[in-house]
Amino acid sequence: MKKLLMLLFAGLSFISCEQMLKDRGGDAEVEPEKKVVLGNDKDAKGCVTSAGYRWSLLKKECIRVFEDGYRLNPLNELKETGNSLSAFIIFNDDKSVAELFLPDGSKSYLLSKKEDGIYKSDEWELEVNKDYTLSKNGVAAYAGALIEEHRVTGDDNEQS
Repeated sequence: MKKLLMLLFAGLSFISCEQMLKDRGGDAEVEPEKKVVLGNDKDAKGCVTSAGYRWSLLKKECIRVFEDGYRLNPLNELKETGNSLSAFIIFNDDKSVAELFLPDGSKSYLLSKKEDGIYKSDEWELEVNKDYTLSKNGVAAYAGALIEEHRVTGDDNEQS
């Protein structure tokens, strides 16, 4: 029985070696699969909206506001109405104009600096003195996210 198993094992070894050493030069080449292009839904300005790009009036290019802007989270009143998405603000180089991007994505608003730390448009007002607070027609709608810092102590080694 042992001899039969040894012969069977040796035969299988030769077959597998033959497959590994076989010349495959005559095989037809396999064409690579065509790439599927995701995010080819461009808006009127050429920004790929499904990839998070929006047209910036200040920068004159497509940007990702969640990468380039300051996040403003909705206040409690907006959360109760089901709006839990953030707005974003970007500034021009000299910080004389701010651009507001709302979560609905329809358009952006330019806010001009009126006073120290106050930016305004017809219906929107952004205060950047202490915290970022965005108001619509005098009612606070969005605010900058609060940062909670915690002191981390100890080390990574478990102690028993």
